[in-house]
Amino acid sequence: MNEPTAHALLRDRRSWSGTLAGLVIDGDGALQLARVPAPARGKAIDIPTTYPYVREVSGLALGPNNAVFVADTAHHRVLFEDGLCNTKTWLPHRVLPLTDAPGHFHSPRGLALTTTALWVADSGHQRAQGLALPTLDAHLSWPWRASSIAVDSQDRLLWVDAVNQRVHRHGPHGTVDAAFEATLLAQGPLPGPLFVAVGSDDAVFVCDSVLNEVHVFDDQGVFLHQLPGPAGWLPGAVACQGTRVYVADAATGQIHAFDSAIYIGAVHGWRGPVTALAVHANGDLVVKTGLDAVYHRLIGSAAFVPHGELTAGPFDAGEERVWERVWVEAQMNANTAVLLDVAFQATEPTAAQWKSLPCADALLSPLGASRYVWMRVHLQSRSPQETPRLTQARCATAAENLLDFLPQTYQRHDADGFLERWLQLLRGEFGRVEELLDDMPRVADPTFEPASQLPWLAQWLALELPKVATDDERRALMQRAYSLFARRGSKASIAEFCELHTGVRPALIEAFTDRHVWVLGSSSRLDFDTCLAVLDPNGWVVPDESDGDGCCPPMNEVDAACSPCQSNSQETVATVTAGPIGRAIVGEGGPLGESQTGLPLYADAAYRFCVVVDSHRVHNPALLDELRRIVDREKPAHTDYRIEHVQADMRVGLQMRIGIDTIVGGDAPPWRADLATLGLNTQLPPPDRARFGDAVLDGTLTLS
Repeated sequence: MNEPTAHALLRDRRSWSGTLAGLVIDGDGALQLARVPAPARGKAIDIPTTYPYVREVSGLALGPNNAVFVADTAHHRVLFEDGLCNTKTWLPHRVLPLTDAPGHFHSPRGLALTTTALWVADSGHQRAQGLALPTLDAHLSWPWRASSIAVDSQDRLLWVDAVNQRVHRHGPHGTVDAAFEATLLAQGPLPGPLFVAVGSDDAVFVCDSVLNEVHVFDDQGVFLHQLPGPAGWLPGAVACQGTRVYVADAATGQIHAFDSAIYIGAVHGWRGPVTALAVHANGDLVVKTGLDAVYHRLIGSAAFVPHGELTAGPFDAGEERVWERVWVEAQMNANTAVLLDVAFQATEPTAAQWKSLPCADALLSPLGASRYVWMRVHLQSRSPQETPRLTQARCATAAENLLDFLPQTYQRHDADGFLERWLQLLRGEFGRVEELLDDMPRVADPTFEPASQLPWLAQWLALELPKVATDDERRALMQRAYSLFARRGSKASIAEFCELHTGVRPALIEAFTDRHVWVLGSSSRLDFDTCLAVLDPNGWVVPDESDGDGCCPPMNEVDAACSPCQSNSQETVATVTAGPIGRAIVGEGGPLGESQTGLPLYADAAYRFCVVVDSHRVHNPALLDELRRIVDREKPAHTDYRIEHVQADMRVGLQMRIGIDTIVGGDAPPWRADLATLGLNTQLPPPDRARFGDAVLDGTLTLS
């Protein structure tokens, strides 16, 4: 063979070629089955009902701190559950006969939560009510005959007009988005819109009960695509979180999951009617089953989908060359499997053109290998808690024939080519060993190593990996380890290591920066910008017994200094009794050497620094101990420090450091007429000081 072997690899580090369906890339770059919500403790929920399931419209809305709003359509009220204290509150607060008074409902259905209010589709009164946060007092009402209602990232409300079979969008102040509605109508009629939801990039999802389709529009109203649901499905309630979309199917009672318009699979362990769906920020799926206040919470990412596949191609072997072998590298167990299909053509193959391979490593010559090949890898699992892992999929052209290295008799007696094919497979086993040797340089590259090997690799760099960091953050940290070590021991390095290990970035203040120049008559406030030295800068002055006129007898013969010495007590001290004598304390200091003259002036500030952290950030003792451990490890050995906790207050002269515990405020936000309550957070100025200017449509008001 004159030409080298060509290879086509589907994986390059953490990037995969082809189309993924029901698969995700894990932290090591391998493919595994996607995760979907499932009931708690793995117990399936099956609610029996008539076939098909009824597609009713009700409402769910999720707030911060696990707050849940539930529309009790049958009993004309809304339930509020506080996720912090687990208390329940009914709206309206008192049970009254049906009335159209503000805050009262008749058959409430869709719910939506904006930054300022909870919106309720009060279908019985043919209106939408806004309940202002946080008190949930009714403050706005619009004559919308809404059933389903949703909100986008700009607080624009989208709602389904159950009477005119239309989808409308209004701004935060109730203004009609005419351009959006006109564009939506131009895409074609929606004969039976039932549910509306908003996904990533404010994409609009509309479930049509007549067409039995889920249409996706962009934020301008332009049609994008339809969700590729299973054949014969009856889509109902829709909920979105980023690119993940959940759609209830009234035909089977299942909830189907989609990711970026790709079908993933059904939510594990659920079968029943669905009148509303909502997704928590942590991935939990909340399902409402009827027109009462009963709902179920499915734990996010609690199960794997049963099937996923990777499709890639076509791969071109080149002129007058064909693909010889395809194989995958995967990790499996008794409950999981990886299957491989191929197709030989340049265009996208149909379902009938795919050929299944008997194993995950096969020769293509018996199937009629050609210049072009497509690969499709199936990952399957019989257990919702287990998944196979696909680490690589590849194909290769013909390599050297090991039969050429055997005596001629083997070639003459291999008429059916069995020995040649057997040697080709044997060459594949030898190839794995050779690839391991070729990949030895990658062992030292954190981008190629699996996450389980990162701590071992970090030991070669004497680098401690932060426990709070993700795998990607650890890899990035190891790649810049040399630059971190180059400035190790500096203020910036200590602060950065503290942030890496604890998530808290302290401010480091060196003690010498607090020393000021003393200017007599201009800046000389004791204990503010002036301090007394702890010792005499010149050290102790100890008298010599042989000096002077001999008026002082030996110290062991007297109890105190004589009168001439007492008159000069500012320069001499006696060491007869313990306690303060002059400016020194016996036992706590001593004479200074010639090279130490002036040392007391800066000894208390040299090589000392303060670690300033917010008290609320390190209220956990374990976190504070970790912070202290990192500082001890990173600081220079000859330095000392203390940790200062900054409280939430500002005291001029005592605690007020710009950028550490004090922030200079900017301009006040503009006053908005729709967000102000007179007497509560807004006051009218006296007539002689200011007057109102012109009010504009966006709600701002100018004073002149």
